[in-house]
Amino acid sequence: MSGAEALSVIGLISGVISIIEATKTVYDAAKDAQGQPQAFRQVAARLPLVVNILDNARKRAHALDETAQEALEPTLKSCEAKAKALQKIFQKVVRKDDDKWYDRYKKAVGGTLGNQGKVEQLMEGILKDVQVLAYEKLTGTASDAEMEEIKEAIKQMKDMPSSLQEETEDALSQHHQGSGDNIGATGGATFNLHKGTGDQYNNDIRGDAHFRSKN
Repeated sequence: MSGAEALSVIGLISGVISIIEATKTVYDAAKDAQGQPQAFRQVAARLPLVVNILDNARKRAHALDETAQEALEPTLKSCEAKAKALQKIFQKVVRKDDDKWYDRYKKAVGGTLGNQGKVEQLMEGILKDVQVLAYEKLTGTASDAEMEEIKEAIKQMKDMPSSLQEETEDALSQHHQGSGDNIGATGGATFNLHKGTGDQYNNDIRGDAHFRSKN
């Protein structure tokens, strides 16, 4: 691999490291603040592992041949994209002086990053990319203990309860105060209302209907 190609790989790795370190710095400034979702704490705890393995990968980049370099770039770019998305969330959400983390987090994920932008999902993806780098692309980048730690971290992120409550379009919220009726029907539901005296007939009537009054 040429020197320029090696520098390109080193530049990609260095860029991801810088993003991860900046994300950790943002979190560390407010890590003891009230109101933070537990997922943020778990994700932040895994960031040093990612940095350490990427730093080892950077040191080994000069030894790659051209074919290995070409195979490495897609994984690095994938990792970079997820790292940027994670950094964006941390920058938007993390605050030391208030406990409104969840409200900001919900807005950041729903408004700018889409359904796949939860911090645990992004971190799982980053860890999987690092796992590929260390296990397949740059063998020897991580120790056996670090490889096991990556494996456990991936499982932890995957099994972690969702950091955002799931909401569906079919969810119904009703509030009623004071006197009077509280009436609601959604979708294709059948709604029957009867007030006052007299009989009510609830049925799906087709054709003519005849009712005889009571004497």
